[in-house]
Amino acid sequence: MPNPKYILTARSRTGQKVNIITGADHDSIAVYNDADLQRRLDAAKNDPRDLEITVRPAN
Repeated sequence: MPNPKYILTARSRTGQKVNIITGADHDSIAVYNDADLQRRLDAAKNDPRDLEITVRPAN
């Protein structure tokens, strides 16, 4: 399995649920390539939960 390239963290500025399992207002996910990262960043722009996105290198 490939190693992740980035860790993307999304946090709702309005306190809405981001993690549907735990109900937390934040969640992190491993991202494996630049195209997937861009797709997720584009999706976050239109998300109704008003997400604050942080991206950091996985290593």
